[in-house]
Amino acid sequence: MKRILALLLVVLSPPAALACSCMPPGTPAEQKAESARVFLGRVQQVELIDVSEPGGKPVVVSNAGERFGRLPPMDVPILRYKRVRLLVQETFKGTPVPQLTVETGLWDGDCGVPFQPGQAYVVYARDEAGALTTNTCSSTGLASNPASGLDALRADK
Repeated sequence: MKRILALLLVVLSPPAALACSCMPPGTPAEQKAESARVFLGRVQQVELIDVSEPGGKPVVVSNAGERFGRLPPMDVPILRYKRVRLLVQETFKGTPVPQLTVETGLWDGDCGVPFQPGQAYVVYARDEAGALTTNTCSSTGLASNPASGLDALRADK
């Protein structure tokens, strides 16, 4: 009877929520070397993109499994994501421009950065098939958070 009860609990229990899991980010200098662009920017707009809508295109994260440190190298298509427009305040890598757009996940287990309009972020962005992307596996985060590496980036300028 105990076996049947245990089996029913396993079968009837809800599936575990998927959570973002990745290797800890490197130092700001290491992340800068691996990124296409690194900048300080203030969020102007956050837009939800769904590939089923006109103008939506899937984002393909190359070698996602390898980067997250738990799966073999593979390309992973992301069908819903956020497109974030930022006013660039400082550039640490890449050609200075007045604004940039980055793409990230939705923050529901896909390692998306929870960008908020009006807030300043340090962004470590990769070039994925011509689009800048970022995620929480880097130190991308609020500029006010020391973990973003802003002080180290400014000292290395």
